[in-house]
Amino acid sequence: MAIGVSCFVFMVLQTDKQGAELSVQIETLAAQRAQQDSFFRLQKTAEETKSERLQLQSYFLLKQSDSIDFLNNVENIAPQAGVELQTSNLDSVQDDDGSDWIEVDFSFKGSRDRVKNFVQILEELPYVSRLIAVDLNTVSQTEWEAKVTMRVRVLEYDT
Repeated sequence: MAIGVSCFVFMVLQTDKQGAELSVQIETLAAQRAQQDSFFRLQKTAEETKSERLQLQSYFLLKQSDSIDFLNNVENIAPQAGVELQTSNLDSVQDDDGSDWIEVDFSFKGSRDRVKNFVQILEELPYVSRLIAVDLNTVSQTEWEAKVTMRVRVLEYDT
């Protein structure tokens, strides 16, 4: 009888031990499935938002060398807006928060309305940008001049 009881106790202990191991394995499997589900949801979101991310990306200069495209864009718009544009300075700067920007100085001349209109065009360019300084001066009764310092955000920095 003592052998029967000890066999029974041994089997109960083994069952408890295997039950505990099974519980740990089930928890591990559940965690892996949750990670897998998260990955698939993230992958689906990435695929569904690709066009939106590309559009957002177009508002930034991806690297410092993209500033050439930005300047060409501004220089092409200026004659259409009826102003004479000169670019006098181009520099890379870093904000206090560590973000990288291209800083550029423009000066342009034209009628009062055209100069004001071009300042507004610069403010509304489809880039993440800031007008740092705007200085408007009267050159003559019919001609005005503006000097603008502008920053455009850079996502990566060429080294």
